[in-house]
Formats: sequence, structure tokens, C-alpha cells
Amino acid sequence: MKLRVDIWLHRARIYKSRTQATEACKEGKIMIGEKFADAHDTVDVDAVIKIRMKGLYRTFRILESADINVSKADAPRMYQEITDEATVEKFRQIQESSKLWRESGKREQGGRPTKKDRRDIDKARGR
Repeated sequence: MKLRVDIWLHRARIYKSRTQATEACKEGKIMIGEKFADAHDTVDVDAVIKIRMKGLYRTFRILESADINVSKADAPRMYQEITDEATVEKFRQIQESSKLWRESGKREQGGRPTKKDRRDIDKARGR
């Protein structure tokens, strides 16, 4: 069964929404074979898709195309990642470093002010 590439990317839970998948196609982040994909291009079983994520290309082979949305737990059965191990390891390192960077910023700033903090700020500003 053939599906639009943006629909398949959303159903396979590679992107959280179909809008994000469509934007990725418009930005040239999706390749079907050796051709950049438009959102309306169709994919079928055994097609190879390359997706640029965080500057690296991850490669997937489509194993199944579902006609309905599937759960997040069942989504990995729809594809097989065939990216080489070196690229997968680089991707993991990038994810880990960006996670640490985000967490360090949260600790420095302390997050959003509490209601008490907002009252104190308002009182200091004379409101």
C-alpha cells in the first residue's frame, strides 16, 4: 500500500506531527532513494528513506505502511534503521550533549518564577 511520505513519517512516529513531517520535506531533510522528497511523494514497502536529523543522515527501510495511526510502542515495527553504527553513535552523542546543555541552562535560571516570586517582584516594582 502506497502512502504519502509525510503521512508515513508521522505514523511511524519519526515526527510528532504530520505538519512537522511536511516541513521537513519542504526544508529538504527527507530523501527517498537519492531524490529529495516532497510531502506528496509516495512510498511503499522496501523503500529506503534518508532523514537529516541534527546534521546527520539516518537511513530507514520501510517494512510496513499502516493505513491507521499506530501506538508509539508499535511504530518501530514499521521500519528498520540501516544507518551505519558510527553515524548512530554520533547521533546519540549529539542528543546527549544537547540534553545536558538544556538541563544546565534550567539550573542556572531556576525555571519559571513561582507565584510567591511574582508577588515579590510586583511588590519590588511598586505594583
